[in-house]
Amino acid sequence: MSLRWRRNGDLLCGAKTLPDEGDTYIDDRLHYKLSVELKVVIPNEDEWRTGIWRWIDEVFPVNIKK
Repeated sequence: MSLRWRRNGDLLCGAKTLPDEGDTYIDDRLHYKLSVELKVVIPNEDEWRTGIWRWIDEVFPVNIKK
């Protein structure tokens, strides 16, 4: 299962969406690393319908002290 990272920041299922000019393609191996091992991308609640994935900090914001 691959992902498309759109220029506008959207993260979409590669199988459920058509390619757009400027998309960055995230292959199966990297998608597995990001979602299963590192747990930094997660599917939206309705991903089965919309194909939308999210970076974890969009869903659970974190405060990073500088």
